[in-house]
Amino acid sequence: MKTAYIMQKEIRESILTPKGFLWYILTSIILSILSYLFLTNNELSLLDQGQMLYMIMNFITALGILMGLVLGSDAFAGEIERGTMEALLLSPVNNREIAGGKLGSILINWGVIFAISLPYLLVVGKGAQNLLIGIVYLAIIGTLLVIIFSAFSISLSARIKSMKNSLIISFFIFLLAGAPIFLSAVLRKTWFGIILDLINPFADAINTFDSVVIDSQGFSYQIVRVAIICGYTVLSLWFLKRSISKLEM
Repeated sequence: MKTAYIMQKEIRESILTPKGFLWYILTSIILSILSYLFLTNNELSLLDQGQMLYMIMNFITALGILMGLVLGSDAFAGEIERGTMEALLLSPVNNREIAGGKLGSILINWGVIFAISLPYLLVVGKGAQNLLIGIVYLAIIGTLLVIIFSAFSISLSARIKSMKNSLIISFFIFLLAGAPIFLSAVLRKTWFGIILDLINPFADAINTFDSVVIDSQGFSYQIVRVAIICGYTVLSLWFLKRSISKLEM
């Protein structure tokens, strides 16, 4: 119940304030532009529906992660900098309940972003044979990635107690996670590129979307990557638990 109270507080601030609502507007604008380009641009319109669906799934996942990083960095450090943390701790909640409520509200925001993206996925991916299974994979793997990066960002927020610094570090980690995607195809096929792809949860997600949507490969091909993502999810939650247990005011 206490965690639910924190979640309600965070959701009200996310949905009923211009700052929080900005994520939904940004999602709609970006997806509208991408969908328009995919359907009207001469070169992009030559892509098949599977390729379009795969690309827009990547953008949606990245948006969800970025939202989690920003809100996660504000979780504890923002409360401390605004001088509202002490009042929050004086209420009948502990650090674990605060962290759980903050993470829960981020997941609900991700759910809203995912719901906003559904019409775009259906329009862009219309005719793609793997449209529905792709949406299912996006919902599950996208949620796990949001948990991973959000929990890590909340952990930094609790440890560093500076929203600016925790946000900078979180963005740096996200850029490192996205770096292998920009490697050349030749380099990614080397032992170094394969290992780097395998241990990177973001790369695992992108490769899974590629395998499911474009190559039409079944779950047996995704087990290793999905297992690694699940392992990172457990590790990030453990790191969050350790971080908030050491939080001192």
